Amino acid sequence: MPDEVRCTCARCRLHGLMGPAILITIGVLFLIQQFSNRITFGELWPVILIVIGGVKLLEATASTAGHVEKEKDA
Repeated sequence: MPDEVRCTCARCRLHGLMGPAILITIGVLFLIQQFSNRITFGELWPVILIVIGGVKLLEATASTAGHVEKEKDA
């Protein structure tokens, strides 16, 4: 739909941050495992849950000023 309006409120922008944040976190965890002889991914995976919780917390507390509702099909 070319005439669709995208919402630019802080909450909607943070919602779109979840995927990239998870990918970057997984990449950093594998990088740490690669360069460390003692730390394994099995010990670091809870960091993924912390990142998810952090993004969800930011999303829940973000402002909705300027939020644009999507039109529902009739």
